Amino acid sequence: MTSAKKNHPPLTRETILGAAIGLFQQRGFSGLGMRQIADCLQIKAPSLYHHFTSKEDLARQALQLYREEQGTRLRAIGATGDVSEQLQMYAELFAAMLNDGNRPCMYLMLVREPSFQEPACVDELRLFVKQNVDWLEGILRVGNDSLRLPGGIGERDLAETIFASFEGIMAVSLVDAIPAAAFREKANNVLKLVLGSAISRPAQ
Repeated sequence: MTSAKKNHPPLTRETILGAAIGLFQQRGFSGLGMRQIADCLQIKAPSLYHHFTSKEDLARQALQLYREEQGTRLRAIGATGDVSEQLQMYAELFAAMLNDGNRPCMYLMLVREPSFQEPACVDELRLFVKQNVDWLEGILRVGNDSLRLPGGIGERDLAETIFASFEGIMAVSLVDAIPAAAFREKANNVLKLVLGSAISRPAQ
């Protein structure tokens, strides 16, 4: 009599990273171990070390993939609509995470972790910030003529303000009864404050 074996899809780096991204969003860095990641994938923990040298290495590569995937979304947004629509679509990237099981931005979950401070990890966090601020600065420059930008404040300063505000709003919205709706309302208020009346109401 032959024993039945479960057929699992091949364990690839991308499969592991995809699962790890969701887990890090839910539990942070300190609250998650390699064994828990392995359990989610229905494998033994030592199998992870064929692909990653440590939990720090896994988290760094997961954040890198997360950043790359976000970059693809940002490029798609940048190719559509005017700057007002682009900023609303950018805000919706954050709101959508809260719609999907209240999963905060991975950057938000890792940047506050004192144990996630290896130089390579910190560099990846900085790259994520730079990607967002660079993109925001770019669309603000292109759309400058259609926006009522505050006097004496450059596009990059505004870009940094928007990104930092959205990350903070995401954190405080987690305690709201409907986090995604709370985020949309607060994010729209921020855009009105820094960019004037060109910003329309958020999508529901």
